[in-house]
Amino acid sequence: MTIMPMFPEHDSGSDNTPLPLIVAKKWDFPLAYHIVDGKYYYAIQDWVRGLLGVEDIRKIWTKFKMQKSWEEMSTTSRRLLYRASDGKTYPREFIIDKSLYLIAQYLRITRTRPVLHEIREFLAAAGVFVDEVRLDPTKVLTSGAISPDQAIDAGIEMYRAQGKSDAWIQMRVESKIKRDVFVKALGQAIAEILNRRHYAIATNDIYTGLWQRTAARLKQELLVSKNGSLRDRQPTMALYFQGIAEEASADKLGQRQELSWDEARDIIKTVSSMVGRYAKEMSEYLGKDLATGRPLLPS
Repeated sequence: MTIMPMFPEHDSGSDNTPLPLIVAKKWDFPLAYHIVDGKYYYAIQDWVRGLLGVEDIRKIWTKFKMQKSWEEMSTTSRRLLYRASDGKTYPREFIIDKSLYLIAQYLRITRTRPVLHEIREFLAAAGVFVDEVRLDPTKVLTSGAISPDQAIDAGIEMYRAQGKSDAWIQMRVESKIKRDVFVKALGQAIAEILNRRHYAIATNDIYTGLWQRTAARLKQELLVSKNGSLRDRQPTMALYFQGIAEEASADKLGQRQELSWDEARDIIKTVSSMVGRYAKEMSEYLGKDLATGRPLLPS
């Protein structure tokens, strides 16, 4: 194991400068670090002081370490030597860069912490929060980066930029809510623990009953990638009928308790087929496939 000095010479203007050191230089605060086996470990107390702009962080840090988020970060921490202002060295906690970014994300922004907001925006622009937000989209809200209203507005503007009408956007939001209600009702109605495969099967039961096609088949027809969102490419009426099937299935599932997986599937299939018969009649009357919005072929 190789341990470098706590403040080795480092050109923070060079292209290979680690981002935490760029932040420390930009906001003018010290950030001690070690390089252990080629990996950078940074002094937590220096980072928190720099983010909050205060010298005494003991109460703040003690409270922070009681959060569940610290359990995740602490797995990357190491106790290494730290040179204090009195010239003496003490063992202190050091962590890797990703954990520093998580600390910046979890600390609350207040009026007395303007530097935290500036640094967080800088880190966000540098892309360090992208993967965390991808894994848990709620973090962009709980972090204080944007409000729920701003998140909704951003989603609406994104869909408008794709050429979607306001009527479609409203139905897309409603379909998302009804989908969540359906998933929750399914999980609560069945005694056994469900996994992603179960929910995928239940979704296909909805689509098969409604459109006589699986989700994979509909994605092929609408040229949606395997991991892409089918609903983002479907027309308003498709979202409407799928919402009815999911809402009605959720209602029926909610009337029962301790269902088996097969019993729950029977309910979903029955409801979807009932809605599917009406959808087929409407499709023939309008002369188009409601699931995709494409014209029906002449019979």
